[in-house]
Amino acid sequence: MYCPKCSQQQVSEEVRFCSRCGFSLSAVRELIASGSTLVEHGAESQAGQLSRSQRGVRKGAWMMLASLVLTLVVGLLTAIDDDFAILLLLAVLCFVIGFARVLYGVFLAEKRAPKVKGAASQPHVAPIMPGQLGTAARSFELSPPRVAPIEGFTAQRVEAAEMVQRPSVTENTTRLLDEEADSHRG
Repeated sequence: MYCPKCSQQQVSEEVRFCSRCGFSLSAVRELIASGSTLVEHGAESQAGQLSRSQRGVRKGAWMMLASLVLTLVVGLLTAIDDDFAILLLLAVLCFVIGFARVLYGVFLAEKRAPKVKGAASQPHVAPIMPGQLGTAARSFELSPPRVAPIEGFTAQRVEAAEMVQRPSVTENTTRLLDEEADSHRG
């Protein structure tokens, strides 16, 4: 198999990354095995994930539900002793915050989400590891090679026969004709 990025021939079919440029060859292997049918794993994993606005609405709904449960508990405690009536403010505050979170999720969450350019066109994006704060989201699987490719050295090599200009056939013939013409005149 050849790397589609740098055309390096791979040693075996089991390698996962190109030995020259670090390109992930697993997607290429899957493409060849599936008969040139592109299988997107990202679509399968994103089917179970919620969008940013859906997560916001869900969190807000849970907060509102929790405030209703808290209201029931505080109501029972207030029936026992009137000193717990102040905790109803906590339940109301929780309900208002949950309602605000639902409104934010419905109307503003998608608009404020960062725009990702070309996310669908990138075949593989390596995730950021926990200790890599401030690194770019797109990174290569392997580090770039630290040596120059061998082709760079062989392209500069000049053979000794190419260093001297070979005389042309017409120059030699012209010189012989000029010598004959001089010998006949003189």
